[in-house]
Amino acid sequence: MSPKPKRDEIDTYLKFAVQLAHEAGRITLRYYRQGVAVDLKADESPVTIADRDTEAFMRERIMEQFPDHGIIGEEHGRHNPDARWQWILDPIDGTQSFIRGIPLYTVLLALECSGESHLGVIHCPAQDETVAAATGKGCTYNGEPCRVRATARLEEAWVNVTNVADLARRRPRFTEALLRRAQSVRTWADAYSYLQVAAGRTDIAIDPVMNLWDIAPIKPIIQEAGGRFSDFNGNSSIHTTNALVSTGPLHDELLALARLDEGDAQDPG
Repeated sequence: MSPKPKRDEIDTYLKFAVQLAHEAGRITLRYYRQGVAVDLKADESPVTIADRDTEAFMRERIMEQFPDHGIIGEEHGRHNPDARWQWILDPIDGTQSFIRGIPLYTVLLALECSGESHLGVIHCPAQDETVAAATGKGCTYNGEPCRVRATARLEEAWVNVTNVADLARRRPRFTEALLRRAQSVRTWADAYSYLQVAAGRTDIAIDPVMNLWDIAPIKPIIQEAGGRFSDFNGNSSIHTTNALVSTGPLHDELLALARLDEGDAQDPG
């Protein structure tokens, strides 16, 4: 069982995380729309000097403030892997958007202990938007409390999918059901989709492929905003490879739809 952090402890961590996300965001803005060079990582995903420099700054700040903590970063790997507390970093989520000058990329932070994420921050520097949450503390949008919408019918729901074509390749029946039944299926990018759900603007966000640094901030944010988080199989661990978030009343129906591509499952609608 994950140990529960003390109230003053989590307050300190959350305040630091929000401040760090904003500081990191300002670094990304120095490179934004400046025509930075793009390299390809081993998995063919793009990376820029902005990704690397921003994460290096974040790691330095964490090591100064919490020298006994560990770090898991997308660009620079692990530091102090045996530490009880692990900061999980994605300096630029949505690098493709960043490269193209689209203002929906985000800075992501989470803090994990014993396999559970206890806080999360999604900061969109170019839009000056931030959602942040910690266990038992609720969720805020730009410092004010926020909640997911109360939508209970898929026919009234707005759905965010980062890449509809990719979801259709992996889950064709699930995708067809969403396109046929949801009020709207849109493609806001990456973690910005989850910010939209937490802020009460849209109802569902779906990603068929994700990494730990993508997922770890999302779980506490969505849960503290009153929504539900899981993977396509209904598991709520941050150590999974896809994500499905929603307003609470929609979630079981979405899980049933996600199973349409498995065997003889039938569309519940």
